[in-house]
Amino acid sequence: MILILLLVFLVGLFILKLVVISHEDWVMIEEKYFPANDRKGAEGITSGEVIDENKSDPSCSMKFDNGHTYNVDCDQYLDFNIGEKVKIVSIENNYVILRRK
Repeated sequence: MILILLLVFLVGLFILKLVVISHEDWVMIEEKYFPANDRKGAEGITSGEVIDENKSDPSCSMKFDNGHTYNVDCDQYLDFNIGEKVKIVSIENNYVILRRK
């Protein structure tokens, strides 16, 4: 009986790990956006696309190959390159924390 209970507990932990901690994905950076001086929003480096931040002070953003665009700390992630694989560690208030391989 105890063995069956422990087995159910382990299966439950495995399912919890797969479902809950799935936000830690390896993704590739597709575009970097920096605040545009002459307009409201942020402008992409390679595409020139302007995204509207809907804020009074736009911040830096990154677009990833999973289709999401998140705000990032401009100073901390300045040396990350387009095409680089990074891991999304956490997402808080649409700000993402990344780490390299």
